[in-house]
Amino acid sequence: MKETVLKKSLELFIKNGFKAVTMDDIAKELGISKKTIYQHFSAKDELVKATVDYVFKSATDKMESIAGNCETPIHEHFEMKSCLGDLFGQNIQASTIYQFNKYYPKLAERIQQKKHENYDFTILRNLRDGVEQGYYRSDIDIDFVGKIFFASTTAFFNDEIFINLQSTQSLEELNYKLLEYHLRGIVTPKGLEILEQLLQKS
Repeated sequence: MKETVLKKSLELFIKNGFKAVTMDDIAKELGISKKTIYQHFSAKDELVKATVDYVFKSATDKMESIAGNCETPIHEHFEMKSCLGDLFGQNIQASTIYQFNKYYPKLAERIQQKKHENYDFTILRNLRDGVEQGYYRSDIDIDFVGKIFFASTTAFFNDEIFINLQSTQSLEELNYKLLEYHLRGIVTPKGLEILEQLLQKS
């Protein structure tokens, strides 16, 4: 039941925003009493924290299973993107995450710290593998490129410039464009062939 509540809460938070959804809304959607939810979560803030932790762990577990196990580091990026889309839904809006950051700043800071902890394993390792295998240019500054990519993905959740784009584009679409922008700047001719193939399939 606890996981059922977390999954339904995530669905509603993504659809309607973290601020708007109430415990009554979640209970109604699940067809259970609010008392049943309170048996697992004493307050909405606790439920939000548990939902965010659930999402982050699920995403991290999926990414760890993908990392280093794809045909190329370029394929890995697309697999990572797909797994996040599957987890959050393809039409999540940047404003949903922006709202979470605004109303739950301590939780947002905690998640950002966790993302930093995974930075070496995800972004830097992918760059090193790509250079070593000849898909990324050998002359790129791996640390600089990694930090720029990390900062860009974070900006989608924090910067109003990107929030304003969400009226016409989903977070999935924006992430797709960022990924293409990132990879086109670092691939070799060999890597570009792979990238073009994957872009045509997407």
